[in-house]
Amino acid sequence: MKILEKESKIKINGAKMDTADRPKNLSKFLNYVNLSLIIGLPASGKSSLIRQLLMGTRDDNLYNDVFHSVYYISPSDTMSLNLPEDKKILLDQDPLEEILENIIQNEKDLGEEDEPHHVLIILDDAVNFLNTRKQAMKTFRKMVMNGRHILGKHSSLQTWLVSQKIKSIPLTIRSQANQIWFFNSTKAEKEILRDEYTGLDKKEAKKLFDYVFNKKHNFLFINLQLPLNTRYFKNFNRLMIVDEEED
Repeated sequence: MKILEKESKIKINGAKMDTADRPKNLSKFLNYVNLSLIIGLPASGKSSLIRQLLMGTRDDNLYNDVFHSVYYISPSDTMSLNLPEDKKILLDQDPLEEILENIIQNEKDLGEEDEPHHVLIILDDAVNFLNTRKQAMKTFRKMVMNGRHILGKHSSLQTWLVSQKIKSIPLTIRSQANQIWFFNSTKAEKEILRDEYTGLDKKEAKKLFDYVFNKKHNFLFINLQLPLNTRYFKNFNRLMIVDEEED
């Protein structure tokens, strides 16, 4: 097969949007809008990861001091994140859709051109509340698909959806994720991860999984907004995927 291309003089310029710019103190390999997934079985290390992401490390800021407001929504208040009481919301208080709509209204239009406003919502162990309430799912979809704009000009919203399994999350939701933290799990879960979030065949993916999950509590981080061969991380260590001929 041969492909011929005739060059034109038409150039495409990026559109100017009134949205919050990338936070300057955010680690370069992390995203700050739309949907992120944190997937792990019980005792895998999800809670420790969430705390570390928010507090940073000696070597990297991660999300430390990136968000002006952080909300933690869960059926139980078991995770210590040092958040104000009004930012820790139990799901037995109000319907999930009302909780999410109230957050959107409370955080809306707070950004300024010289002072952007960044918000994070952590929805932990609550996928069942999305799957069983049609209005909650509708509100959540609207929220994760419009993280750049739903809070108004010069604002941004990121959502972390925490679940024990990928397959528990509806495809229409998990297809919106732009980054995922994945702890070692079943063969079926790994196959969903491979098929939906990597550009790897089964043999390549097995090699990657074996390399990452050689110790307990290790996780694979994938940032889908990065180039294909540099979007994988073993914990916070970047991995380079190269063809064997190039190695």
